Amino acid sequence: MKSLLLELKKTKHHKMYLISLALLLIQYLWTLYAEGKNKDLVQGWFILFYDFPLLNSIMVPTFIAIMASRLIDIEHKGSTWKLLETLQSKTNIFFGKVIYGFCFLLCFCLLQLIMILLLGRNFGYYGNPDLWACALYFIQTLAISFLLFLLQMTLSILFTNQAVSISVGICGSMAGLFLMFVPWTLLQQLLPWGHFGAAMFVGMDWDAATRDCTYYYSSRHNHMVLVILVWIILLLYTGWKLFLNMDTEGYHRDRIIHKHSKSRKASPIRIPRLPVEVLKIKRSPVWIAFFILPAISAFVGTFNYLGNLGILKDGWYSLWTQHSLFLCYFFMPALIGVYASYLWRLEHTGTNWNMLMVNTSAPRLVFDKIATCSVMTLITIIWTTGLYLACGFLCKLPGTIPVSLLEWNICGFLGGITVSALQCFLSLIIRSFAIPIGIALAGGIAGLVATAMNLWYLVPYALFAIGMRANNPKRELNLIVFVLLNVFFTLLFYRLSVLYLKKTDIQTNV
Repeated sequence: MKSLLLELKKTKHHKMYLISLALLLIQYLWTLYAEGKNKDLVQGWFILFYDFPLLNSIMVPTFIAIMASRLIDIEHKGSTWKLLETLQSKTNIFFGKVIYGFCFLLCFCLLQLIMILLLGRNFGYYGNPDLWACALYFIQTLAISFLLFLLQMTLSILFTNQAVSISVGICGSMAGLFLMFVPWTLLQQLLPWGHFGAAMFVGMDWDAATRDCTYYYSSRHNHMVLVILVWIILLLYTGWKLFLNMDTEGYHRDRIIHKHSKSRKASPIRIPRLPVEVLKIKRSPVWIAFFILPAISAFVGTFNYLGNLGILKDGWYSLWTQHSLFLCYFFMPALIGVYASYLWRLEHTGTNWNMLMVNTSAPRLVFDKIATCSVMTLITIIWTTGLYLACGFLCKLPGTIPVSLLEWNICGFLGGITVSALQCFLSLIIRSFAIPIGIALAGGIAGLVATAMNLWYLVPYALFAIGMRANNPKRELNLIVFVLLNVFFTLLFYRLSVLYLKKTDIQTNV
């Protein structure tokens, strides 16, 4: 209990609850928009219990990665592991954080269930939801969320650089979306991110002729609870043992690699020839997400395209929508957020600000950050396009490659610069590594909603997806307006960043 109270005091001013409230608000608005015009009042409760596991598979892994990172990064940034160990045992420290995370998720899942019930009442669905269905949904959501929390907390403890755990969380969201629709139940059960799909107890039959959906209860005694319980025990024990073996300085990559290596001869010091910002991302863990996210998106998109050839008859254009839709709206803004957070984190820790503000002007510093983040975004676009072409040739698509592909990439890059400028500004003013990434994920969803309402020009995050033609490759785009919007938003956030650096007293080593 003392450990739990200690965690509550440490996070008192971190406003952790805002993370869960923000996620619930996004899910509420999404459901309100998606199901608000649904006239099927008889199957309404089935639809809600079918939709929310899908929303959870997309959003919850990243949300939990952010939450776990916030909880553990306090100790890494403050170098408090040694101090904590002098006050209590490592077991108490570890399980104090575990209990805090469980209580946090308990409140989140309870609020989400209440929100589902309120949505059903607001939509006027007939009857009342089955009590056993509410209880099963609550237990499964809590168990899966707690499982993912244990995984993310362990990663946040093992790696001082939170880019690793956040990248795994974002990749987990993409993997969770993919696993929702694969027919391989064994794969859903083996990978923790697939448990939201494997544990679903509402099924759907779709009639291609009438385009009507029929929902039904697929299982009232779901065995996935036992599978999840085994995962929880395994992760709890593994995380605890790893934490016990961690020294008071935490885990460090060099220490782990060279722990059992033979002594090496001293190598001469080499003066780096690469730009400073490029050196900072060299051998960075953010490249994990760079490689994996577009690869998962390409695999999911190709799989979905081949499974719906009766509907998707536009060849290369249809494949592009399947490759880019979820990546551009949901995950690319978050990935750019990871790039920006990593670039600024190096300045927020240690005493880097003292040296930077003496040797570099504010305009040049902000420009270098945005430029580096934009270049990383460009490389990601090229990697995504390369995967798209490779998958198209492997599938032997008829016709020729779209002549507008280069234009999509250029416009996407312009939108990527805008998102990079916005995320660099957020990562500058918010010292947390994880919070700007969460804002980027929410911004991507807001961009999707704004695009559906034809208000994409009001949301900077929508510009990237619009430029990439993610939802409609044949969309007619006014290039002059599009370019002017990107220039306006980029200059706006660049100027705000410079003003912040000039007017704010920068603190270091906090």
